Amino acid sequence: MSDEQYEAARRLVGAIDRGLAARPGDGVAEVLQRLHEQDLGEAAFRAPEPRGLAVLEHLPQSIGETLLLDPDLAAAIAAVEDGLCWAQSSAYTDEILGEGFSRNYGWADLIGPMGFFPGDDFKLGLLILGPERHYRDHYHPAPELYWPLTGGSRWSIDGGPFAEKAQGATIWHPSMALYATKTDATPLLAVWCWTRDTATPAKLKT
Repeated sequence: MSDEQYEAARRLVGAIDRGLAARPGDGVAEVLQRLHEQDLGEAAFRAPEPRGLAVLEHLPQSIGETLLLDPDLAAAIAAVEDGLCWAQSSAYTDEILGEGFSRNYGWADLIGPMGFFPGDDFKLGLLILGPERHYRDHYHPAPELYWPLTGGSRWSIDGGPFAEKAQGATIWHPSMALYATKTDATPLLAVWCWTRDTATPAKLKT
């Protein structure tokens, strides 16, 4: 472990903390309370095993858009991007979610099993969804907050109509809520958080 890696990870988590604290919305207080309960000390830090995905071709554009929303957060993401372990759910195949989905989807833990800090039944990370994608209805026990750092994404909850969410909005999904996301021409980069019940993965609606 290097001091630089640890400090970069702390800067990123701190930028997310400050950014969310400045935004009202359902679930924000719960996320911040749980975040402040996590051990982010140097002894808890571990450097992830870096892993890239094809969807990262959209990351430079997405970081550029994030600069317009929160320059400190954009810089903090850029500082750690080469050290993140990006992953996909094995259940999210092109056969189920459409041709090219696997090249246009990925997430990385910041706090969680593959992140910088292990977390105590708490996950915080980044999601990228490429342009012209439909992340179909899915659900999970964990209550979840999304914070889109780019604009133009549309969201549906409990089978309702899709509504566009502004860059910087917060989106709260209670436990077991059914929700879906669509992108148009702009990729989606978002912060996401699971506040509890994190052991059970998301499941697509059948």
